[in-house]
Amino acid sequence: MRINFNQFTSPGEEQLEQKLPLPGEIWEISRSMRSPLEFSHEEQQRLYSEVARSFLEGNSPPRYAMIVTESQLPEPGDEDWAVISVMLFSEQTSFLSDVDIILPARISGMEQDLLALTWQVQLMLADNLSQSVGRRLSREIYDTLLNIGDYYHSLVEKPPARQEIESLGLHIRNAFAETLPGGIEEFHQQEAAWADVLKVPLDAYRTYQKTMRFTGEILDTALELEQEFALPTKKRVSLRQWLQDFVEAEWLSFGDFLPTRTAFAIRSQGDYSQLPASQQEITRLIEQLSPGKDEHQRRLAAKRLGEIGSGNKHAISALVNLLHTTTDDETLWTAVESLWQIDPHNPAAGTRRVKVIDWGMQVAGNAIALAVALIQKANGQTGILLRVYPTIDAVYLPPDLKLILLDESGQILREITARQADIYIQLKLNGEPGEKFGVRVALGEASITEDFVI
Repeated sequence: MRINFNQFTSPGEEQLEQKLPLPGEIWEISRSMRSPLEFSHEEQQRLYSEVARSFLEGNSPPRYAMIVTESQLPEPGDEDWAVISVMLFSEQTSFLSDVDIILPARISGMEQDLLALTWQVQLMLADNLSQSVGRRLSREIYDTLLNIGDYYHSLVEKPPARQEIESLGLHIRNAFAETLPGGIEEFHQQEAAWADVLKVPLDAYRTYQKTMRFTGEILDTALELEQEFALPTKKRVSLRQWLQDFVEAEWLSFGDFLPTRTAFAIRSQGDYSQLPASQQEITRLIEQLSPGKDEHQRRLAAKRLGEIGSGNKHAISALVNLLHTTTDDETLWTAVESLWQIDPHNPAAGTRRVKVIDWGMQVAGNAIALAVALIQKANGQTGILLRVYPTIDAVYLPPDLKLILLDESGQILREITARQADIYIQLKLNGEPGEKFGVRVALGEASITEDFVI
């Protein structure tokens, strides 16, 4: 959910735009920070931490970063201020830990080993990168480093296995190794303070944007209010009618929605070419779906069947049986998504509908779609999966876009925010017949709300 895989496998594109930082490359951080706003000496003393000032004044070693996402397209008139996402590296390789991973020089092509701070992924102005150094990292190393950081921030359930990390040539702390005096916590605090080098110019750019857009924001707000008062009161969408194939015209079937998605987005959500598999592997996976097996193991087996079991009646039957017997929601939705892949029209997988959200002139160039999937559970409840996707030519959702679950009165129950390079965000819930709730999709000051009744 970060980059297009083709960017790692198409060297021709790299040659066309050699000046653009590409995911997996290592770049040196400039000591001369540029931003649209200039700071006085007193302001620099106040805004930058001591370790950040030491770096900018040339009193500490050079710093490097791995490019995580390519440059975001700047606003018209702001072509010099493209924003990029990076993972920070350090030369202080003594602070090896579960999330501070040594990248050997023989892999990076650098003159010394570097410490990859997998927990420290930051946005910065691309213009404050100095030069590309070393070799571009492989897709496998790129993914592994980011997955380690995602686990640290509780964004994934489990980290890459030590064997997987070490097989790539990376070094992770031994479980029995002692840390240096001061410990990892003090080191992390110092590195978080150093990140002012990147944050201060970026904050200045955002302040500059807000100042320049002030008049436009007032006009957009006025237009939004005008549209709200012009719209008639909306009825709640009845989800129970969806299960009986009574669906409002604006809610498309998922099959009708797919042509509006990019090839990468479709592949990333699971609609990709089936991988070859033997009947023996399918039989082994079906055995792992037995109720007595570990729940995580059952989910892994269900997910794999969705990758290799296209058209296989035994795999389809096993997934349907899993839907009817599991009491674990994560396992349930894993089985549902696998059925969507290998038998899209199977009635046991419930129904899913998509509505393309028309922001009008509120958020130009950010077309998105709200998908709602339903399934009847064995306990009589309705399981509901809410997702927001980009549409048309967009690969990723706009950063900071929010998916918000509301109760009947409009109070917020849960919300999730899109990060850099998310291809979708989602929320899951269960409900009883007659329960009412709302779903709000918001970006900045713009928002659209859909009301539902189960």
